[in-house]
Amino acid sequence: MQKKEFKKHLLIATFLVAFLIISLFVSHTTHYQKSIIVYDDTKITTSSEPKAEKIYAKKIIKELREHYGNDDVVGKLTIKDTGIDTPIMQSSNNDYYLNHNEYGSYQAEGSIYEDYRTSLDGKKVLIFGHSSPNWRVPFNELEKYYDKSFYDTHKYITVTSEEDVYQYEIFSVYIETSDFSYMNLNIDDDTYNKYLQKYKDNSLYDTGVKIAVNDEIIILQTCSNHSKYSSYKKKYLLVIGKKINKEEKNEKGTN
Repeated sequence: MQKKEFKKHLLIATFLVAFLIISLFVSHTTHYQKSIIVYDDTKITTSSEPKAEKIYAKKIIKELREHYGNDDVVGKLTIKDTGIDTPIMQSSNNDYYLNHNEYGSYQAEGSIYEDYRTSLDGKKVLIFGHSSPNWRVPFNELEKYYDKSFYDTHKYITVTSEEDVYQYEIFSVYIETSDFSYMNLNIDDDTYNKYLQKYKDNSLYDTGVKIAVNDEIIILQTCSNHSKYSSYKKKYLLVIGKKINKEEKNEKGTN
């Protein structure tokens, strides 16, 4: 009789412990999901009204800085319907965010970050980030641009700075193995426009996008993992877009 009572109490105790563990897990998971939802609230639909976009831009950057506790957040980079919807970091050099995350903690995967010499509101913007088959990082998505069919449905890059929201139309995708002059910033207008034409001519495929003298551009750079270029010591995938004005943005429906 005592043995039966003991088994009964043991069963009840086991059930209570299991129930407590499950309750704690559900509570933790719910809390984590809430934190994600709060962060997702920053994905507000932009407006075509210039004043509204400027208010939106300031709000987004403010929220991102508060979320990460880091004033190195200078913007947000988005390519619609991809895994790229990420803060843009910037420090006083181009090394720090190679291996630090948005919170400023060491992490081999690094962050998406802007060249310390450029401004998101400038004529030429350089953005860097890792890509790797071994890491889940935003710029892995860029390697999908080897396929023109992916480009055809993902032609636009959105950059939110503290001042405004900018749209870029991608006009060139190519892999660079030897000429890294695209990193140059202090060049005259004639050289700049020769570079624009070179970017266009080097594209893996014709995007059909026309470029004009002194177009403002963005260059997204990541390491290429394309098998065709595996023997090269350096091989960088460049996805290059030209800034489009408000009228073009509304016409193309890029929001």
